[in-house]
Amino acid sequence: MSKKSTALTVNYNPDLARKFQEASQKKTDIQDFISEFLVQFLSEDTKTAYVKDLKFFFTFLNSGNVHISHPCEIKSYHFQLYRDHLLERGLASATVNRRLVCIRSFIKWAVAAKLMDHNPLDTIKLPKVQTESPTVAFDDEEVMQMINAPDTKTHKGRTHRLIMVMLFNLGLRRSELINIKMFQLFQDRGHMVLRIHGKGDKVRLVPLNQLVQNEILTYVEHLKNRGVELGGEDYLLQTDISSKNDRPMDGSTIYRVIERYALGLGINKSVSPHSCRATVISHLLDTQLTPIRDVATFAGHANITTTERYDKRRKNLDKSAAYQVDYDLKK
Repeated sequence: MSKKSTALTVNYNPDLARKFQEASQKKTDIQDFISEFLVQFLSEDTKTAYVKDLKFFFTFLNSGNVHISHPCEIKSYHFQLYRDHLLERGLASATVNRRLVCIRSFIKWAVAAKLMDHNPLDTIKLPKVQTESPTVAFDDEEVMQMINAPDTKTHKGRTHRLIMVMLFNLGLRRSELINIKMFQLFQDRGHMVLRIHGKGDKVRLVPLNQLVQNEILTYVEHLKNRGVELGGEDYLLQTDISSKNDRPMDGSTIYRVIERYALGLGINKSVSPHSCRATVISHLLDTQLTPIRDVATFAGHANITTTERYDKRRKNLDKSAAYQVDYDLKK
């Protein structure tokens, strides 16, 4: 009786062989390591932000005739001089911190990947981030002026109105707004909701009030009447009516919309899409009808401390806790 063969039958796969060959090749450029570092992130926005921040760092080093080809060549003084350079430029502490944290994340990955035997940045302190939000918000009258300003007889005006209704009512980040697809709008437990993909790939459900629902329905009907019918995978915001978007609206468009209408209405302060978000959060905190933890959930803040930065009531001395101290010493 013959023995059954245990030999493996191998079908040669040239594509797989090429991938193994490429993976085994020694990396000679820092960009190779950056590309490998980015693989761990799912969000395209996160990848784009990290590439941008890392590029700033290596451009700074190159300007001083320091050329890095491997993570192990990064020294603590490179990081320290870059930190000082950013602070000297007068950048906001939050911006400086974000750029430095990106570099730290890259180095931590390199250490974990055994590309370095220690982290040279562990001993370098990051600047303290200011706790107050510098973002200028709109007042209630300005919000209504902004929402009602676009000419809704045109496609552009109808789109601009929807942008502002959603920003001022849902407190969306710019990236969250432009990436909304139709399948993210649905009924859940008796509520019309929007599933938002926020920072760090975190998902939150936000119910839509009647104004937002009406504006979305009007906008979708407006497109349909012009021959554009949106499906589940289509982006809600459509830049043109000649054909459907195959990519999100450019984020800079949202900036221009807010700035343009604010300027046209004579709102003489520096505003941005984040001003709309700050307006919603501040409004909810000012009315004191919603617990701050619920406001944090609504805004997609991972930490309640972030939400507290928008609470202008902290500066109101009339309601200081000091006036509530009463031990009734006469008793």
